[in-house]
Amino acid sequence: MEKGLRMWVKAVLIIAGLMLLCFLVGRREPKMDAEKEARIRQYEEDETVEKIETVLLAYGEMFLKEEEDAQILTTSGIYTYETEEVKEALYRQVTAYVRGDTLLEVVTKEDQSETLLSNLWVSEVENDRILCFLSGDRFYLPVQVEKENREQVADIVLFDGGIKECRFKTEKISGKLLGVSADKIRLSEKELELTENVKVYRLYGDFKEMTLQDLKIGYENVDYVLEKGKVCACLITSEENMETIRVLIQSGNYGGNYHDAVTVTADCDYTLQYGDETEQHKKGEEIRLTGDSEYYQKEDRVCLTMAVNSGRVTLTSIERSRERTDYRGALEIIKTEDGLAVINELLLEEYLYGVVPSEMPANYPEESLKVQAVCARTYAYGNMQKAGLPELGAHVDDSTAFQVYGNIEERAETTAAVKATKGQILTYEEMPINAYYYSTSCGFGTDLRAWNGSDAETEPYLQAKAIKPEPEIEIEIETETEAELTSAEAVRSMQEEEDFAAFIQKDQPDFPESEEAWFRWRYEVEKVDVEEMERRLLERYLAQPGFVLTKKGDDYISQQPKKIGTLKGLQVVRRNTGGNVAELLIEGEKGTYLVQTEYNIRYLLNNGTYPVIRMDGTESVSTVLLPSSFFVLEARMDDDTVTGYALTGGGYGHGIGMSQNGAKNMALQGMTAKEILLFFYEGSEMETIY
Repeated sequence: MEKGLRMWVKAVLIIAGLMLLCFLVGRREPKMDAEKEARIRQYEEDETVEKIETVLLAYGEMFLKEEEDAQILTTSGIYTYETEEVKEALYRQVTAYVRGDTLLEVVTKEDQSETLLSNLWVSEVENDRILCFLSGDRFYLPVQVEKENREQVADIVLFDGGIKECRFKTEKISGKLLGVSADKIRLSEKELELTENVKVYRLYGDFKEMTLQDLKIGYENVDYVLEKGKVCACLITSEENMETIRVLIQSGNYGGNYHDAVTVTADCDYTLQYGDETEQHKKGEEIRLTGDSEYYQKEDRVCLTMAVNSGRVTLTSIERSRERTDYRGALEIIKTEDGLAVINELLLEEYLYGVVPSEMPANYPEESLKVQAVCARTYAYGNMQKAGLPELGAHVDDSTAFQVYGNIEERAETTAAVKATKGQILTYEEMPINAYYYSTSCGFGTDLRAWNGSDAETEPYLQAKAIKPEPEIEIEIETETEAELTSAEAVRSMQEEEDFAAFIQKDQPDFPESEEAWFRWRYEVEKVDVEEMERRLLERYLAQPGFVLTKKGDDYISQQPKKIGTLKGLQVVRRNTGGNVAELLIEGEKGTYLVQTEYNIRYLLNNGTYPVIRMDGTESVSTVLLPSSFFVLEARMDDDTVTGYALTGGGYGHGIGMSQNGAKNMALQGMTAKEILLFFYEGSEMETIY
């Protein structure tokens, strides 16, 4: 009997194997017909056709498109298609031949494996399908799930033409976001790792897929979806009324992001909180923290808060131009591998009390101080939208890398300007503008091409223009000729070497800043230090290799510069609109180099030892940068060797956005803050954020 049973089992297994073999053979892709083979061969040889590996997900109404649109959604994007055959390969891995945005042909792979669509947002659940989002595109999948799974994150597994699995992820936490990096986030209570394919979704208003940079540091409007203890998705649930800013306070005299030790006191009673512990301290009591302090035995963060809202904490371990380095708001002192990081969290308006006097003298006219307040608020608010230092949990720092904060005592005049413009910012297409500003113009400003050669149209409110409100400009554009030009004509004329030289080398009394000391300046290098020039050339190449080019044959390429040798030539070869130097040619016995962007040129031509002589005859030490890139260059020659050079220039700063002294003088001429702002940031709009 046992023998018969074994024979019966063996027969069943053989039959099952044969059935499986027949099933698999039946599922194999039919042999490609000769016509299709010919098309594929043609596509393989066509350089305009790209071959991609992808998965077909939806077509027509399956992703809310009309059938006549003839579009298909894939894991590689949306394509129009030319053959109905593509529909038969739905949910399968294929080799696709595409030209531009047209899918020409697909070949289904014989060996199918699972395709994971991870962390999709499932917005709706119907009886027999779910509505998902992938890279901003909505599409339906035919799968039955429970109604309570709507508005959740899910992994979808596809296999060989079908939906194998739908896994919902419902574990969530929330908390105040204190830091974001590429692989982790820091909440007020804990630090969490991110999964490799983490997604960020904005749920309010129009649904949109965002990035980690869109998460608001210091706020609690996000739910974090967990998968095995890691964050796999971030759900931005509401728009924040953003009124507080987080500022990284640099060490020493703006010496860097990290402190070896931090010493604090306050003008009122204050509390230290670390982990689950709290510690009360009296007014004037001083505390010193280092990385070895007992406060950091359990947690890496110490928080200091004042007993009264108007209280101030003093950092006695740093140096600033003001005598007392005190701050409004609260402090966080964070232990990191590099030292202690100090974050000052306070109201945006109170932050501006410490910014405006540090960026513009308080004795400037009231309307110009309002202009500065709006610019500073706009700049700060833009960094609050996308934090400048997300890994440290700060929107900005207190140095010139962002805008100077707390270097000068608060002043009644500047505080009044902040209060008079409360909540006002400048926007373009409903987003905060990049409200760049600088000290003084030469009479003209430039646009973003001065920095990186980019298309200035990306931020059209930053225009090259004459810093003179009148539409017509009387200007000497040639040595013997005066002409009256429109502002646009004058801006274009400044690209011509002769026209710019005629303008910069003569008095221009009709321009608002013509009496400012930095309106004109002169810089003379009596003897060229070629070794110093080589050092600076290499330094700028290492910082911006795409803008320090080496001549090779008839071309200029990005290549580490070697030596200059005997300096044979030094000349300006191109100017931007507005007149600032865009390209500087250095011709040497051992190498020829083309230097681009205003910062690189200002750095390279600064010898580091000679002073700048301002228009009023006063001298200014210049060790790092020339005052501006608005200058004409005269090379001093001895036979065929450059021995020195002289620069006749104007203005102080990069020349993009608002001239602060331009704003001052326009205010003295009777212009309002709004008129000045819309002159410098033409095309932007005033908006109140709260």
